[in-house]
Amino acid sequence: MNDIREFLDQTEIMKRVRGLSDDTSNDNGKDRISALPNDVLCSIVDLLSIRDAIHTSTLSRRWKNIYAHKSTLEFDWRDIISNDANTYTRGNVAIRNVRNFQRSVEAILASYLGTKLESFKVQCCFGNEHPRYFKGWINFAIAKGVKNLELAFSCDELSERTDWRAIDYYNFPTHLLPSGEGSNLRHLSLRTCKLRLDNIFTDRFSTLTSLVLCDVKFVGRVEPSMFSSCSKLESLTLERCYGFESLHFDKLDCLKMLVVKRCEGLRSIRLISVINLTTFHCIGDHAELQLRLGRVPNLKDVHLMLKRINVRSFYAWLEKLIHPHYHTLVVAKCG
Repeated sequence: MNDIREFLDQTEIMKRVRGLSDDTSNDNGKDRISALPNDVLCSIVDLLSIRDAIHTSTLSRRWKNIYAHKSTLEFDWRDIISNDANTYTRGNVAIRNVRNFQRSVEAILASYLGTKLESFKVQCCFGNEHPRYFKGWINFAIAKGVKNLELAFSCDELSERTDWRAIDYYNFPTHLLPSGEGSNLRHLSLRTCKLRLDNIFTDRFSTLTSLVLCDVKFVGRVEPSMFSSCSKLESLTLERCYGFESLHFDKLDCLKMLVVKRCEGLRSIRLISVINLTTFHCIGDHAELQLRLGRVPNLKDVHLMLKRINVRSFYAWLEKLIHPHYHTLVVAKCG
């Protein structure tokens, strides 16, 4: 607790939580919120940020360890490191900031008393320079049966990034993810990392229902049908990903939403017999990006922005192909 409180300013939040306690006291001065069952108090704490949840531990003995059962943990570099070093450029992140962030995260994990973790999120700015920290955090989340895992290894706005060569991409340890049908992991989001395509990838991603990959470099032998093993996938987002020329999404019966944005080097996308797909958004930077669609009977929401496209003819073709009662159909040429 002492390590945690060192980096938290309690003044404002304590005013609020004490005010809440006062407002919910009855005429006899009893705190009705504190009298609620533990599972209800834990549900309340789950609605708070980690910072605010920890502050509740000083309210009374009843609240002392409630925060340590929080089922959602989120660590954001910009919340913990209160200075200007919020963007990552090689050599620009002071080691003291890295250590402060690491100590803050690990102090909270060390005090954690919950048995199950619904969601675990980390966003930081030190890329591949300190990989040992990430492995421990990923192992912690997996051991707690996490369902929603979101890891971002950069904090900058991708649209404003000028020197892409300065980014030290984290080599994501896919082997740490749970394998097989016993995995609880359902949603995975990765930002600014390298992802190796191999048998481990095929096994570890097979239970996912939602996958978001942003600023990810694929390495190894990349097959167009690399997501074919993700038979339970309902939502897939690929934004500014690299390392592949073609994507095939054939017979992914559970896939409902597909978003592909500004993936450099991508030349073709094939969607055949994706019978439950309802939403397809695509922004293509490559001048020769080709789309092949067939047997997508439930497709109702389409947004396409391509560099080289005859808008009128493409629109007419799509209008015949997709669901007759479609909601949105947008076809445009991007600059």
